[in-house]
Amino acid sequence: MAYFDWNDSMKLGISAIDDQHKKMVDMIDEFYTALKNGAGNESIQKLIKGMNDYTVFHFSYEEKLLKEKGYPVFDSHKEDHDRFIAKVKDFESRFNTGKLLLTIEVTSFLKDWWSNHIQKSDRAYVEHLANSK
Repeated sequence: MAYFDWNDSMKLGISAIDDQHKKMVDMIDEFYTALKNGAGNESIQKLIKGMNDYTVFHFSYEEKLLKEKGYPVFDSHKEDHDRFIAKVKDFESRFNTGKLLLTIEVTSFLKDWWSNHIQKSDRAYVEHLANSK
């Protein structure tokens, strides 16, 4: 059984964004599995870097779309993204320098943040995008 499963409640109805969100959910699940199974530091570093890189790609895509469509709370949404990226980059830096032992708490943070962000913050822009076509 997966730790973090994509489900229909996460769908926003915007296929590119849904696909990106699903990929992120899958990456977090893979990260959890690697930690649980005692993967080595090199494998964990690759997974963290992959998640960070993909998050930056996804946020850039989403922010470009929201900005083009004049999303009224764009700045606040982008600030949420920026705070998340800073926190995950801090996890990565501390892990790479031996100052952080990655635990299930970190995966729990990732899972909770993405679940809440998709189902609340991202869902909030769906109607705006639908009306601004």
